[in-house]
Amino acid sequence: MTDREIELKIRKAVENTAPDGLAKLLSEIDDRKGAVNIVEKTGKRRNRWIGIVAACLALVLVAGAGGFYYGQNYSVATVVSLDVNPSIELRVNRNEKVLSCRGLNAEGQDILASMGGGADLEGAKVSVAVNAIVGAIVKSGYLDSLSSAILISVEDNDTQRGASLQAKLVAEVDGVLQTASSSAGVLSQSMTVDADLNKQAQQNNISSGKAAYINQVIALNPSLEFDRLAQLTVEELRDLIRLGAPAMPIGKSEASRIAGEYAGVLELDSPTGFVDPELDDVVPNYEVDIFWNGREYEYMVDAFTGEIISGQPDITSREQPAPSGTGAGTATAVSSDDALNAALAYFGEKHPELAGQEIAGKSVEYDREDNDYDVEFWCSGYEFDYDVDASTGTVRREDTRYVKPAEPDCQLPPATPGNTGTPGTGSATAPNGDIGADAAKEAALKKAGVSASDAVWLKCQREYDDGRLEYEIELYSGSTEYDMTVDAATGEVIKFETELIDLHHGDDHHSTGTATQTSDIGADAAKSAAFTHAGITEGQATRVKCERDYDDGRLVYEVEFKSNGYEYEYKIDASTGSILEHEKDRDD
Repeated sequence: MTDREIELKIRKAVENTAPDGLAKLLSEIDDRKGAVNIVEKTGKRRNRWIGIVAACLALVLVAGAGGFYYGQNYSVATVVSLDVNPSIELRVNRNEKVLSCRGLNAEGQDILASMGGGADLEGAKVSVAVNAIVGAIVKSGYLDSLSSAILISVEDNDTQRGASLQAKLVAEVDGVLQTASSSAGVLSQSMTVDADLNKQAQQNNISSGKAAYINQVIALNPSLEFDRLAQLTVEELRDLIRLGAPAMPIGKSEASRIAGEYAGVLELDSPTGFVDPELDDVVPNYEVDIFWNGREYEYMVDAFTGEIISGQPDITSREQPAPSGTGAGTATAVSSDDALNAALAYFGEKHPELAGQEIAGKSVEYDREDNDYDVEFWCSGYEFDYDVDASTGTVRREDTRYVKPAEPDCQLPPATPGNTGTPGTGSATAPNGDIGADAAKEAALKKAGVSASDAVWLKCQREYDDGRLEYEIELYSGSTEYDMTVDAATGEVIKFETELIDLHHGDDHHSTGTATQTSDIGADAAKSAAFTHAGITEGQATRVKCERDYDDGRLVYEVEFKSNGYEYEYKIDASTGSILEHEKDRDD
């Protein structure tokens, strides 16, 4: 900007901000200037002195007004930073206008590349700029995982102003994430200017906000190194704080390298598709997806030791003919008959009380995506569902569901606590920290005040929730349905809900444990209805699950599957086949 342009800006500022009396004063000064030549010498000296004083006064007013304008519009009042792994810093004036915007690391610079490197956002309201930046971060895929997080930091010595802007920006980011259907968490903090913190940030090419967050981790474990923590994402730092920062995680890059080496593709052109930190899981880990030969392989790598928790080694040398009906080129060494026999052996060892009972409806389906077999059969009114590893023949999981009300002598009686088996081992003892399904059922019956003979089981499923292993249990007795969650480690009932069942809504439930179903389209028809609605064929669906359950006294089928990059969920009326609810989401 030239001196003339600066002069014009200051003059305009003076005109807009200076007191009205200034114009009159300057006018009087001009009048006196015009009269200088006609006054006496002594008067001339006096007028000259007055002129000098007035000129000085005018300069003071002009400088003061210009300084006020400059302070409002060109001086930095607040520093706002956004951190995911991209780190972006915005310098803002008192009017909440952006003075400058820059990416502090390579990822941040990439985000701003389409915005003139940040120059396009200068002069915009900070809320508008933040909206644009977060939108670009979402579009770039940095907030795709369910546990991802973004950190908003506001640095301002005026704590009240900083807190107010922090609240505005959190609301703005929340709105962007909701619009984008992102489930990412929003973290925020306000802080005052700290020279030491700014120095740490500059040395590591991160924001002062992220530097402050890293120092929260170090406060929990002073042995951790700042520069290594600076390489982690906000999501990883957040989970470390939740864990108490027990050790330094290996990081996403190292997890990707370890998985690639284990899979035998490290030296090949087979890039990692996605690395998702799961430090808040029961066993903190990194979930690594690797694409090879048109297939996706999943690996879990211990977040602190780097050990492989699960996944297939040397996938390039394990390509073998696929089992019948699964297509060519899949990595499996186990036939469908082997998988069925493994499931039946596991069933027999785990449920000796059902020895001699008829087993019906055997089915075996190969899941190409997970490289396992889904084995299902029915016995004594219950459906048994197993996942069998197609490479090793190991049972990974057992899921038992109520299928139809059973006669009293066919009920699964409570077994000795601990006789639940450990998926993948065939052992009849419960794993450490797991009381087992039977003990969980006993805890549920005791809480409900229902005897085993009067209970009709709808569901008993073991699963993780926020890193805690739990049993989700549903049963009914008489006209009451019970929905409970049992802590798998302690046996404590941590959720307990009851609901009265409408005895005349399609089904009649009796306290004797028997019921009459007026009509039931069956699982195959329910899946067919879901596939038709989704516009796909059964052959295009993977990871298909179909469960029969009661919902507000109505018998329904809950159908889930994946196809063409999407996840589908359906709830279908078991009597009519009508679709009651459906969802379709991107498969992350």
